[in-house]
Amino acid sequence: MIPANRSAAHNLRDAAQSPPLVMIVEDDPHVRRPIVELLKLHGMRVVEAANADEALEALARGEPNLVIADVMMRGKPEGFDVCWKIKTNPATNHCYVIMLTGLSDPCDIDNGRERGADQYLVKPVSMGMLWEIISKLGVIIMPDVRGETPPARLN
Repeated sequence: MIPANRSAAHNLRDAAQSPPLVMIVEDDPHVRRPIVELLKLHGMRVVEAANADEALEALARGEPNLVIADVMMRGKPEGFDVCWKIKTNPATNHCYVIMLTGLSDPCDIDNGRERGADQYLVKPVSMGMLWEIISKLGVIIMPDVRGETPPARLN
């Protein structure tokens, strides 16, 4: 319900001006942390999930513009399952999904694409390359607050 003192157009304008929401699904904090830092550097809001179950719970609370998910995580389900659930749900199938994993076998890459991944990147990936991929996916990009390009790698 729209408050009496606000118009629908005003609410849409606010939504359009909100920074993009990105979910990072990664069980290794040493991998997750630099990605979070990169995204925050570019003014994005970030939700972190340490496993697929946390990611699926977070998806029920909000729709991210982008999900960056590892494939192999402790426990079940795994990243492929998160991707499949995002892409087969009409409420979230518009969300971009980047699979970021150590699995480089062509069968794994095909599995990621079959599950609906928009991109499949094999670790290690530089933060500069990840940012370039995010930009090309068409996620609403906020300008770097310092007017700089991201570093090649965040440590």
